[in-house]
Amino acid sequence: MFEKKLKLQQWFLKKRLSRNKEITANQVHETRFSAMAGGLFLKMLALSFFALIVLFPFFFMIMIALMSKEQADALKTDFSLIPTDGLHFENFGKAAKGSLVTSYGAALGLTFTNVLFSIVFKTLITMLAGYAFALKRWKGKNILWSFFIALLVLPEIALLSGQYAVIIYFDNTYQIRSSYGGMVTTLALPFIASVFSALMFRNAFEAIPNRIKEVAAVDGATGAKYFFKVAVPMVTPTMLTVIILTALASWNSYLWPSLVVPASSNYRVLSLWIFEVGIDRESLDSDARVLQNIKMAGVILAILPMFGAYLLFRKRIMRSISKQGSTIKG
Repeated sequence: MFEKKLKLQQWFLKKRLSRNKEITANQVHETRFSAMAGGLFLKMLALSFFALIVLFPFFFMIMIALMSKEQADALKTDFSLIPTDGLHFENFGKAAKGSLVTSYGAALGLTFTNVLFSIVFKTLITMLAGYAFALKRWKGKNILWSFFIALLVLPEIALLSGQYAVIIYFDNTYQIRSSYGGMVTTLALPFIASVFSALMFRNAFEAIPNRIKEVAAVDGATGAKYFFKVAVPMVTPTMLTVIILTALASWNSYLWPSLVVPASSNYRVLSLWIFEVGIDRESLDSDARVLQNIKMAGVILAILPMFGAYLLFRKRIMRSISKQGSTIKG
């Protein structure tokens, strides 16, 4: 009888413990769920707020580009967020015809050529410089590298005066700014060499393990063969990063082109073309009126190539950024 009573008490005790455990687990689950839901809501709210701040100017720019001339001119007194008299896609065609100097196609071609020229020469020069300072032994290397590193203290704008003097000298001697190739060389000059990019390549080459160098030497991969077959493939993430940074800097540059491109020249990159597009062709005086809808359409046309390039190569861009600093695959 006593054993049955003891078993019955144990059964009730287990039941009570099991029920208390379920109640506690439910409370913890509800607490975790409410905390996770609250945290997720706050994150979504913050992301939505910042997305609105970033995207609204682009949205408003597109809306202005689709407005009529009358509505765009009246925005100062009669603010409107959307076109009220239809969508005027012909504004993009008017913008593509270009400014008073050159067309969109000509400006895009010169900009693309300038970016390509800058990428090829900057990648080649800085990669060779980084390789020489990382893996080669030669007299005065450390002293020269210290001098290059000291140049990083100077802002890029401080070097423009010297670069401009060089361009003016060669232009007075050889008229380099009068030809298409000479203008491309002039525009690309500040972008074909960079101490910062050389530093990135130097660090990447130095990160290659010694065992790989030894194995390559045993297999006969020395000199140029080691450089092209072994070293360059292992610093591909760094190379892609340099290409991306160079492309963005060259594409968006305005100060240097505004200095070296003469006002009488027909050559314009997109950064200069944007400031000239949308000027009313009927107003040729000094106070020429700017058609804001055509101006915004021109800005969108200038953005589209880079935006399309990002959509096309976004996976490679993100992969190169995520792998930056690592030279060992797998």
